[in-house]
Amino acid sequence: MLTQQVSPTGDPVLFLQLAFTATFFAGLFQASLGFLRLGFIIDFLSKATLIGFMAGAAIIVSLQQLKSLLGITHFTKKMGFIPVMTSVFHNSQEWSWQTILMGFSFLVFLLVARHVSMRRPKLFWVSAAAPLVCVILSTFLVFAFKAQHHGFSVIGKLQEGLNPPSWNMLQFHGGHLGLSMKTGLVTGIISLT
Repeated sequence: MLTQQVSPTGDPVLFLQLAFTATFFAGLFQASLGFLRLGFIIDFLSKATLIGFMAGAAIIVSLQQLKSLLGITHFTKKMGFIPVMTSVFHNSQEWSWQTILMGFSFLVFLLVARHVSMRRPKLFWVSAAAPLVCVILSTFLVFAFKAQHHGFSVIGKLQEGLNPPSWNMLQFHGGHLGLSMKTGLVTGIISLT
């Protein structure tokens, strides 16, 4: 919604300020709905709309995971089905069978953990702990076997420390305040649904 009026490449500082401000308004809107007990408003959205939104979000997230799952380094920035699949198959020479094997192994582990938790509700913690176990185990395996030298695609070094506070990036004045509020409102509603 922000890119309709501000270009992230043309004016990156303003775009970042508007993104922080829209996020602030989204949180403020959600907190207000919770404080005033107005969450029932979402019930007025049709079931078809909610299911369509959730399915669409799941598809977009799944498509974006193909980059990491296949080990592709050059990937499209677009989110649509056609551009993503075109990028996947045009960059098939970048696919890493080692990364694919490791990724699918951990995906199977997550699905088995979910299945165990669904079959035996007392073991709910298995499904809850599985993602953390995957991150720790994969990090250890990559480190122990120096996997980046054996064809595995790795993230690399992450920056240390906490992100700096961003209060100074909030922009409550100027001609874009309405855009930030509208974007925050829509984002809050979508997040709540």
